[in-house]
Amino acid sequence: MFFYQIILAISSSIDSLGIGITYGIKNTSISKFGRIVLFAISYLITFAALLFGNSIKDIFSDFTTKLFGFAILFFMGLFIFIQGLRDDNVSADFDNSNSIDYKEALFLGLALSIDSFGIGIGGGIIGIDFSIFPFVVSIFQMFFLSFGNYLGKKLNNLSRLPNNVWSIISGVLLMFIGVLKLMF
Repeated sequence: MFFYQIILAISSSIDSLGIGITYGIKNTSISKFGRIVLFAISYLITFAALLFGNSIKDIFSDFTTKLFGFAILFFMGLFIFIQGLRDDNVSADFDNSNSIDYKEALFLGLALSIDSFGIGIGGGIIGIDFSIFPFVVSIFQMFFLSFGNYLGKKLNNLSRLPNNVWSIISGVLLMFIGVLKLMF
């Protein structure tokens, strides 16, 4: 089960890498308080989604919850995959200051956690541990965002990897996990 938690956490957070790279290329940094806001939002939304998914698991039969978990993970993956193909990007630097402050981090955190919410519900249904998973998701999200920002600043105009690559990878991973959970 820990393997699924890591894969789900990576899948839920990997699009943060692309966003971080985008901000780095634009020389946009994220303030320390903004990072704390992002971490807190990610944690709270993932935790709430897991609780909701876990309560659904207690109401329905094992087969039904397995089917729900598959459907949510697979269709969230498909949705993220399609978004990636359309190259939808999140931008939170509203004042064009090249810095994401805590107010802009609130918007960015909510936007980045939309995927985590759906994945959290699916994860709660399939029995992911809600005492650890939100923390792991938040750590991966901060890591990918920070590392992406660092890379973007270093690679500034050297490489033009499309931003949508991370969303496509995330979507494929989710669909794969959904299929695995339905089969096993």
